[in-house]
Formats: sequence, C-alpha cells, structure tokens
Amino acid sequence: MSGKRQDARVRYTKMVVKQSLLELLRTKPVAKITVTEICEAAGINRATFYSHYADPSDLLQSIEDELVEGITVRAQPALSGGGTDMRATLRGIVGYIRANADTFRVLLSDTGDASFQNQVVSVMERRYLDFWQAFRPEDAEGAAYIYTFIALGSVGVIRRWLDEGMLRSDAEIAELIFRLS
Repeated sequence: MSGKRQDARVRYTKMVVKQSLLELLRTKPVAKITVTEICEAAGINRATFYSHYADPSDLLQSIEDELVEGITVRAQPALSGGGTDMRATLRGIVGYIRANADTFRVLLSDTGDASFQNQVVSVMERRYLDFWQAFRPEDAEGAAYIYTFIALGSVGVIRRWLDEGMLRSDAEIAELIFRLS
C-alpha cells in the first residue's frame, strides 16, 4: 500500500512542478527561471526538485518529450505508411493538442523553447521525405523545403488557433491544415 501511495505522491509532485514551470514560462524564458522560483511556486523544497530533475531545462525537456511522444503516437498511422487517412491522423493530433492546450500554448509562445517547435516539426519529416522520394526522386532537396514550409505553416495555424481560444473545432483545423498542405 505504501508503494502505491508513494507513486501517487511522486506523480502529484511532478505534476505540480511541471505546472509551476509552465506558469513561470508565461512571463520569461527557461534560461531566466531558477530552481528556487519553481520550488516556491510548487510548494516543495529544492531537494525534492533535484530528486527528479537536474535543472529547469531538464524539467522543460521532460515536458516536451511527453508532448512529442503524444504527437508521435497519434502520427504513427501516417509514419508507418499504407493507406492512412491523413485527415483522421491530423484530427487525432489536433485533438491531442486541444487536450493539452495550456502546455502547447506556453511552449509554442515567444517565451517557450524554440527547439520544441523543431521537435514537433521533425516528427513526420522522414515519412514525408520518403513519400516524396518515391514519386519524385530527382527533387529530394525540393522536398525538404516543401516539408519545412508545410510543417512551419501548420505550427503557425496551431499557434493562432490556440491564441484565439480554439474557437474552431478540431476537425476544422485538421481540414484547414490538410488543405493548405
């Protein structure tokens, strides 16, 4: 029983620490956030923080890794090829972003981590380039530029949607990204 209680406490502590970092990221970049600020916001001591994370950047990387994994799982049908319905894949990804909107909003903001956007963009890059190569092997370099354009444009659409309070449905945003792509 005590093992389960400890696991629940650890999960709760990590959740509170992550929420505290995200709240601080709303006003300043991670490089300017201290462990002390995170601990005060989370109501924990420094030893507890350091038992889970090396520093604020390590904590941020942990949050980003979870989100990238969530996107990758939802993109898996498209990543594995076959007769994938790209619209359904996009709806799944957009739904995941909606479910984690506060976190995505912060991480894709100006005070978020620029490398996070690059991680998100790279999730489907290899699959897209392989697909392109199969149909136009002579233009592999052009495919990389096209993918960058599509991916960054898609991130821009998502940022705007988040900033405007997600007034459009997941299906509408997925369809918009699909058509623009």
